[in-house]
Amino acid sequence: MSPPTAPADGPVVEVRELIKDYVTRDARLRQHTARAVDGVSFEIAPGETFAIVGESGSGKTTVGRVLLKLTPATDGAVTFRGEGILDIPERRFRAQRRHMQMVFQDPLAAFDPQTTIRSSLREFTRLSGIASRAAQNEAIAEAVRSVGLEPEIADRRPSQVSGGQLQRLSIARSLLPEPDLLFLDEPTSSLDVSIRGQIVNLLLDLQERKDLAYLLVAHDLRVVYAMAQRVAVMYLGQFVEVGSRDQVYADARHPYTRGLLEAAELDEPARRGEPVRLVGEISEEAAAKPGCRLSQRCPFAVQRCEDPQPLRETAAGHLVRCWRAVEQPVEIGLAALA
Repeated sequence: MSPPTAPADGPVVEVRELIKDYVTRDARLRQHTARAVDGVSFEIAPGETFAIVGESGSGKTTVGRVLLKLTPATDGAVTFRGEGILDIPERRFRAQRRHMQMVFQDPLAAFDPQTTIRSSLREFTRLSGIASRAAQNEAIAEAVRSVGLEPEIADRRPSQVSGGQLQRLSIARSLLPEPDLLFLDEPTSSLDVSIRGQIVNLLLDLQERKDLAYLLVAHDLRVVYAMAQRVAVMYLGQFVEVGSRDQVYADARHPYTRGLLEAAELDEPARRGEPVRLVGEISEEAAAKPGCRLSQRCPFAVQRCEDPQPLRETAAGHLVRCWRAVEQPVEIGLAALA
């Protein structure tokens, strides 16, 4: 399955050097700061899917929540449709918010179990300025049909429909305000394997018809391969590799990316380079290191890896945060750079 070709239009959203810190206190009331997102930059064009992958705790979902201003940023800049949005007050941002919507990981938790699906959808029609009840019902019917369901299903409660149908309805709800950007937070992870392909195909079809930009966060590398034009691999708050889908999947350079792909046991595409098996677990303590945060788990780590590691280009549009992947690729099981 091939994702749609991204157009060359200007970006819907631009993110520059985004930082998000969380401040907590321990039992002795001592303050601790954890950096969940550390200097992340990217942009997404109309009709494009930009995916962020990585283990739980890497900071993927936090990026999306900051982007939608559901969580305040610590530093950096986010420009949406040409306007910087991080510092504008909530009242001014409401006009923009309708154009940025989210599809949640668990569709059942995303709906009020005490009311009908129609009631939930009706709230989103109001974001588009649809005032009359008849017009709202017409918009709801059109949105429900656009995701392959009959409008009558909206009169049921969330517990009365299947998980796959509810996720389709969640997508329909996100489309009602006519957004430019959808944040897809693990949109298939809670669904049966047999349903995942249907949801992926639905999202691709809607993207092509409506020229939607997607920020996709996912563990499932098969879903990412089916949907994304560009992929960022995130580890402990940092992007460690960024490139086109084929660059990242077929010619992964960072040991962390190579380890993720090896663990996923993908059937396609064929990968260059020797397989890598990571050891140990993700550790928050490593996030405070000035050098490579993977070094304690990486089979290729040497002393120089403790120095700061900037993103460096290995090919046009392909960036990696590993000095050995750039300067000593053959020694770590990769082909020499062209």
